[in-house]
Amino acid sequence: MSDGPAITYEDIRCATGSDYCYDYEELPRQAVLTQIQTYCTDRRRQFAPIAKAFDVEANSQWVLRHYLAIKFATAANMLAGSAAYAREHNLMLGVPYFNYYAVLNACRAFLLTSPQVIWEGEKTVEMTHQNILNRTADYMRTLDPNRMTTWRSKLEELRERRELFSYRFPLSGTELAGERSMDVEEPVLLGRLIAELACLNSECLDAALRKHSSMELAVRSIGDHELATAYELAGVSTPDPSDRYRLGKFVDGWKTVAPLEVMTSDGLMDDVYGTWCDPEDRPGMFDPDETNGLILAL
Repeated sequence: MSDGPAITYEDIRCATGSDYCYDYEELPRQAVLTQIQTYCTDRRRQFAPIAKAFDVEANSQWVLRHYLAIKFATAANMLAGSAAYAREHNLMLGVPYFNYYAVLNACRAFLLTSPQVIWEGEKTVEMTHQNILNRTADYMRTLDPNRMTTWRSKLEELRERRELFSYRFPLSGTELAGERSMDVEEPVLLGRLIAELACLNSECLDAALRKHSSMELAVRSIGDHELATAYELAGVSTPDPSDRYRLGKFVDGWKTVAPLEVMTSDGLMDDVYGTWCDPEDRPGMFDPDETNGLILAL
């Protein structure tokens, strides 16, 4: 945890160079200002050649990447909330699953906003879990090289706990796995840091675009947009009407890609959380709306 002076909104805004700044919670706790400045300097440097070559095609691609990142970060909220609900209601078997996938989705949001990740369409969207975990820890190294090994170990540990009950299922259950496998707080802190770095990445891209490109670029429909709006079920590509509507609003009415918090609308959040709400609103039921902000407050 950071022992330095309090980090302000303006400190982070100056570090990214963006006009926008997410309301960071975990990042100022886990890093000092010089580390955040070093991280942002590195990301802006890597985004510079991307911004200089930015055109409508690239803009349409990055709008897709940010749309996916927003969805994954929001899914991380609900998964983290599901872990807490399962723990509270003695659904212990579900806790390792929810913990792991909450953090994994935060990692996916982080990688989609990272300049190091070259867009390869379906290959990028369907990156293997091992690749996601390895690259997340590696790219977080810029924030604090001394903690990269710790972050990698935590990510691997979350996966191992999930796999323990998926593939082997020890009869001793939590006795063998240990109390840490049922902890729902530590994964939230890790997932929140990773997701906040996704926001930081998006603000560094914004700064690079403001310096090297136009903020009035159009968005057009591209083939890869299907990766966020259609899903293969039993070998058949099935369109999702909500995804098509929400991504279509960006295609029809957005300009140059913006930070995650700027691109997130109330309507999009209503769609994401509302889909998982119990229409009967029965007492004691899991409420997705209450998970908003556990990992990322968009």
